[in-house]
Amino acid sequence: MALPLGLLPVFVLALTVGVATVVTLGAHLLWRGWDRPFQFALQRAFFAAGVFYLGVTVVVWVVAGGSSMWEVAATILVAGVAAAGVLWTLPLLVGQRLVARFQQLDSETALRFATYGWPIAMLVVATLFVAPGGLTDGHLFSLGGPQMCLVGFCGVSRAVVAVVVLQVVVALVGPGLVGAGLYATRWDALSLDGR
Repeated sequence: MALPLGLLPVFVLALTVGVATVVTLGAHLLWRGWDRPFQFALQRAFFAAGVFYLGVTVVVWVVAGGSSMWEVAATILVAGVAAAGVLWTLPLLVGQRLVARFQQLDSETALRFATYGWPIAMLVVATLFVAPGGLTDGHLFSLGGPQMCLVGFCGVSRAVVAVVVLQVVVALVGPGLVGAGLYATRWDALSLDGR
């Protein structure tokens, strides 16, 4: 699938902020409506996010003038697995541990607050991606400067490597830090804690 570079920021926003927001809102609404643990609601919300992800991928494929179905299936699988690991699952697991450690909370409450902090952290990740040129002119891959070889790919800008590392750090620790901050400010008292 040939993805026009102009669509990359949209795709990144959908994978980061879009999925995080859908999952967080869905999990919170399900948790408030059911008498079940937050983790149960979060699992159901992740299923809805998977459907959202597939829909966005199909739209991007149609707009990009996708080629064979095998290429589309491979692209969806690779992007989905990478996003699920680096942008969805790991940030919530790391975030849960950080919130529990910083605020001395049980794992259920810590997971809830890490989830509440997740969309904000993903907004920072998406902003770092589009910051070099904005939504229309450029994105992370338009960064230039001194180049280096990385895992067999030569001509990779050092600025790109630095921003990718920063994005991964923000994605992994951001939900926990934001979630701990939300708990510390008793943001939860604004109706998030009450059912």
